[in-house]
Amino acid sequence: MPEKNEIHQDFPEITRRIQTASTANTSKTYVSRIKGYLLWCRGHKIDPAQVLPDTIMDYLEHRNWGKSTKTTTMAALEALYEVMSATWNAKENPAYLASQQNTQKRRRFGSRGHGETRLPSTLDSEEEARFVATTHLLDHKGYNGIRPGQIMRFILGTGLRREEAVQVREQDLHLEGEKPYVRVIRGKGHKERTVPINPALREELAAFAAMRKALLSDSGLHHKTQKSLPFFCDKSGKGYEGSSVYYIMQRTLRSAGIEKWQSGPHVLRHTFATKQLQKGIPTAVVKLWMGHRDAITLLKTYEHVTTGEQHHTPA
Repeated sequence: MPEKNEIHQDFPEITRRIQTASTANTSKTYVSRIKGYLLWCRGHKIDPAQVLPDTIMDYLEHRNWGKSTKTTTMAALEALYEVMSATWNAKENPAYLASQQNTQKRRRFGSRGHGETRLPSTLDSEEEARFVATTHLLDHKGYNGIRPGQIMRFILGTGLRREEAVQVREQDLHLEGEKPYVRVIRGKGHKERTVPINPALREELAAFAAMRKALLSDSGLHHKTQKSLPFFCDKSGKGYEGSSVYYIMQRTLRSAGIEKWQSGPHVLRHTFATKQLQKGIPTAVVKLWMGHRDAITLLKTYEHVTTGEQHHTPA
């Protein structure tokens, strides 16, 4: 059992404040939920005082809990950020904002309530340029230093889901020839698809692949083994976890001075789709690239996007 100061330096004070503000039964439940959340933050090197709403959404989404447990946990996290708002200099309660986002999402897909829905968060051209520049500025020397920014630029350039990007293997990337592409075989619903790779991204990925090969070879991993490992793996062959990609995304947005009501890597996926539709690529083509079941899903999400001339190379 971790000591209180091993959970988080403020955990004793958090416990005291929650107990002061709640009944005995409620505080016991809330402290237990907060403890689990703080341990998760610690394990993923996330500062709970700096999180954005999508971090909390990600935490709850990947718990194998029932609806009531998730509801209780959200309430506990709202209480956490309420009692610690002054200490952590929090301008807004991220758990409350996450709860609001979740409500908007349910309404959009036909659940109870008729509140206004919000457009998906995307980067405009100026924000995209600033985001990409920041991924390079945050890069450090060597493979491990480049890896975080490279997976951000990869998602932005292909529109893959976070779960798909972390599972892409070297053998799934086809960077040679006139039409480079990535083969997605672990997509949502286990549907296989291919997504074209634009020339600039292809050059980046080829250079990154060369660095990766050298690093893994130095680690004693045979090339045949390397091909089956996650493409964005570390020197031991271990790939990113989804929560790590969330952290990289949020760090990059903060460093770039970009604020969005959504802040996870799905913003990059939305940006990719919006660019293709604005460029005039047919909805049916974008649907295939995005891995949507049908065009209706795509149109509901991006109905605000206007189209122009038709081209068939990703922007």
